[in-house]
Amino acid sequence: LSVLKYNSKGFEGGFGMEGTDGEFYIVGLCEGNHCSEKKKDDKGHGRMVLMKKKGCLWITVKQINIPKTASFTDYSDMSIQEKNGKVVITSQEDSALWIGQMVGIVNGKLDPDLLGFDEDVYDVYHFPKSDTCKTKYCNIEGIAFINDDMIMAVSDKMKGKGKQSYRCLDKDQSIHAFALPYV
Repeated sequence: LSVLKYNSKGFEGGFGMEGTDGEFYIVGLCEGNHCSEKKKDDKGHGRMVLMKKKGCLWITVKQINIPKTASFTDYSDMSIQEKNGKVVITSQEDSALWIGQMVGIVNGKLDPDLLGFDEDVYDVYHFPKSDTCKTKYCNIEGIAFINDDMIMAVSDKMKGKGKQSYRCLDKDQSIHAFALPYV
């Protein structure tokens, strides 16, 4: 079963985890909405794909819809805290991140039947803007929890030939650390 429709950009992030059934699973974050290049601009339809190994191939177990509260143009990376299922998902194009709670993760193991999201537990943050309210973290391509209160983000190279504003140059090809607000 192919979940990447048309000429999709593919997966942008993911994680692997042992299942409660003893199998090993991987979860891939689709870059485009609906896991599709054609429907990529249909904000708020992010997906993850749960897969397990069968023989020498990875097969799709199911697709998991990312909550619509993560209404992003694209999805650039994700990180999960295995101990508690807390997850962060980033968007490069929106210069934002969504922090939420996955369900179906118990004591560092994934239950493939229950894996999903608690739709009521989330926060959305935008990366800091310039003093004129313009995006300056233009190319966030990686994210990781440092601890419960901090995240680390990494930026890709600025797109050249006028595809991005000069403002993007200051934060390209960098590592950034952010303290999360107390809520």
